[in-house]
Amino acid sequence: MATYQEVVECGQRDLEITLAECYARGAFAIEEQDLLGGRLRLLVYYHEPIDGSQAVDESVDWQSVSEQPWKAIPIGSRLWLAPPWVDEDPPDGRMRLNYIRGQACGTGGHAATQACLLAMDKHLRPGESFLDVGCGSGILCLAADLLDAGDVAGCDIDYPSVVIAAKHSHAPLFTGSTRSVRPSTFDVIAANVNATVVANIADDLSRILKPRGRVIAGGFKTGETPQIRLSLVDRCEVDGWCAAVYSH
Repeated sequence: MATYQEVVECGQRDLEITLAECYARGAFAIEEQDLLGGRLRLLVYYHEPIDGSQAVDESVDWQSVSEQPWKAIPIGSRLWLAPPWVDEDPPDGRMRLNYIRGQACGTGGHAATQACLLAMDKHLRPGESFLDVGCGSGILCLAADLLDAGDVAGCDIDYPSVVIAAKHSHAPLFTGSTRSVRPSTFDVIAANVNATVVANIADDLSRILKPRGRVIAGGFKTGETPQIRLSLVDRCEVDGWCAAVYSH
C-alpha cells in the first residue's frame, strides 16, 4: 500500500486541534518535530493522497513512527497513562488509563490533558458526580470512572467529537453546551478547552456546580489562568500547561 506524507506546522497551543484535523483527513501516523520559538513540525502520513501530500519511502516502519511519541507515565498518585500497545500491568496502587488515538482532541498525549488528569486525581473524590465540558475523545470521562466517580457525563458542541467519545466511554454524552445543564448538578466539572472559553462560560460553570464543588479548567499555558468569579484553590502544571482548580 502506498504511503503519502504531508508537512504541517503549528504552535503548541494549537497542537491537539491540528492533530484532530489531521486524523479527520485520514492520517494513520503523525511524527512531531520541535522547531524554534515553541513551534512544531508535524510529518503526517496517509494511505491515500491528499492535497499537498507527496509519496514517500515504503521501507519506513510506520507503526513505530505512530507509537514512538507516547510513553507510559504516572499521573498523580492513582493513574498510569499508557499506550494501548504496551502490554504490561500498571505499578502497584495505580490504575491503567490508555491513551486514545482518534479524530478528536484529548488523546492524553498533550500536557494540557495530563494537567487536567493530575487535577482530577487530586480533587475528584469517590462517589462525586462529574461533567466533562468539551469532552473530545472522552478520555477524562474514562479517567473519572477509574477514579470511582458517581454519575459521569460529558458534552461537546462538536457533534463528531461526541460520536467518537461515545465509542470510548459509556458515560451519557450530549451535543451542546453548559447552558443545557440544570443548576447545582455536578460536584466536579472539567473544562479542558482554553482560557477564553473558560471565561466565556464561567457563569454557567458556577451555576451548574454544586455547593463546595470544584471546576477544573485547562487548555492554557501557565501564564494564562482565567480570572473568573470563583475562588482559585489549586494549580496543576505539566510542561508549561496548567489546569486551574476553582471552587465557590
